[in-house]
Amino acid sequence: MRMDMRVLGVLLGAVLLGFVLWWSLSDSVAVAQPPSTPGGSGDRASSLAGTRRPAQPAWSAPAASANLDSRELELRMLVAKVRASLGRSYERASSQGDFALAPSRILKGLLERRCGLVRRHAEELSVHREQLGLTGPDAEGFCRDLLFSLLQERLSLPEGTSQARFWESLARVDEAAARHVLAEPSASRGETFLAAYERFRQERRDLVGPGVERKLFGLSDELVRLPFQVDELVNDPRPSPEQRMATYENVLQRIGQEYGVELASVVEPLELAKNALRLHETAGALGLAQQQAILEKYAGSETTRLYLEHQLEQQDRGERLRAFNQERDRLLEQLTRAGLTPEQLRERMPEIDQQLFEKYNLQ
Repeated sequence: MRMDMRVLGVLLGAVLLGFVLWWSLSDSVAVAQPPSTPGGSGDRASSLAGTRRPAQPAWSAPAASANLDSRELELRMLVAKVRASLGRSYERASSQGDFALAPSRILKGLLERRCGLVRRHAEELSVHREQLGLTGPDAEGFCRDLLFSLLQERLSLPEGTSQARFWESLARVDEAAARHVLAEPSASRGETFLAAYERFRQERRDLVGPGVERKLFGLSDELVRLPFQVDELVNDPRPSPEQRMATYENVLQRIGQEYGVELASVVEPLELAKNALRLHETAGALGLAQQQAILEKYAGSETTRLYLEHQLEQQDRGERLRAFNQERDRLLEQLTRAGLTPEQLRERMPEIDQQLFEKYNLQ
């Protein structure tokens, strides 16, 4: 029995020794790869007259390589994460109406909010900037690199468009909006606004180019114009309420199809519902049940419930406030007829007001 155990031990030792020798040989073969021949197809594909292969973008999936250290891989994943976050934030920002008027300011704010991760790792990113395809001088520059690359893809920017030129053109769009639209108080109303907005759009188109302008600002332009289109429908006496609603629905459907969005995801559903209410009310006042049905179609039951409760509360408070003002005026008139001087009235009014606030629950 003792002899059998010794034989078994020798056999196990031999197996282990063979495994170690096999592992060492396979590892040495993997490391000692023969170099490619100068005339090989691989050499022609990777090098042209001694030029260097451009760095792989930080957000692309790295090719399997024995030279890619684990930290660089982690940094690539970090940068890809930041770029994805910038992309989601850009989608939300560019689908708001004010983006059409202030793209530079909004994108700068986006970069300030979404680049904390890059700032925390700026030193390491700087060390690996060439491998990661980053060109900026600092964390803010790295973030601009990522956002610009994303916009290059989504907007199909003309070949040769530089970052500096792109950001400068957006800053000039902000300036044009301030000059044509925002700085003129009268431009906040109806036709005056639309005329000013069209002048601004023409200058904006000249700044960024027609193709880029539509891709960058098309949806936000539609959202700027939507309330004015509703106003036009409400004030046009020719169509019936049903025709007005059909036109409104067609506008919403067209915007959604052209820009590939669910409109309720970029416009507050309650705003869409309130537009519909205005159009239906052109036929006369609506009852509570009618209002509820229209609101629920666009905003859902819970939002409708909260909105109607708020409306009833506001209506009730308005009635109490009117009663408060009527009684206050009546008391002032009584005290004046009783001979109180203006100075005496000023002394009495705080006490009277407090009593009325409590009476009408306006605290």
